[in-house]
Amino acid sequence: MLTIYSKVQWDISLTNLFFDAQQQVFSLKRHEFLSQWMHVDLKWLMVAIALSSLGLSAASYQFSNLKVYRKSLLWVFVGMVVATTAVSILKHYNQHGCPWDIAMYGGDLPLFELFATPPAGVEAGRCFPAGHPSGGFALMAFYFAFMHSRPRFANKMLWLGLAMGLLMGLTQVMRGAHFLSHVLWSGWVVWVVLLLLYWIWPSNKALLT
Repeated sequence: MLTIYSKVQWDISLTNLFFDAQQQVFSLKRHEFLSQWMHVDLKWLMVAIALSSLGLSAASYQFSNLKVYRKSLLWVFVGMVVATTAVSILKHYNQHGCPWDIAMYGGDLPLFELFATPPAGVEAGRCFPAGHPSGGFALMAFYFAFMHSRPRFANKMLWLGLAMGLLMGLTQVMRGAHFLSHVLWSGWVVWVVLLLLYWIWPSNKALLT
């Protein structure tokens, strides 16, 4: 067990900053600002951005000034949905637990390496990769969608997506909901999925007229 801990010590060291060992709780787990505003409300903000992109794409048939952005806005919606869904699927079938479910933090699940074989009989922890920050990382869809038509805007949205994903991820680390590696892998999965989607369906190629 000590060998396992040493290999993920960077995750453990960061998580320990937010764990009250004496009380055996994550002190910020139910903090109103983190649990409501930074978790629930930011999640719905990302949903609203995706749906607004779809709505504006549809509205472009009525408002001619939006027509030039029709395909890009649709791409943003599809990209955000596909990327976050991919993370959700991987998370659903994964056996890694959240920090607050790990034995060393008062839970009942074991800690093991990312690609290690789970101990026999371990139930699915369904905590890897991190689902919540994937919504923030999904804003990188704007980069792929607008890189041809509005490159400066696209670059800004790329950095915003990275920043938002990390911010949302740090929120969950502070609450004991995820390790940092869960967050970083979430960003990587979102990027790869968006890259593959762009390869299949380049944002400058017309699927709409």
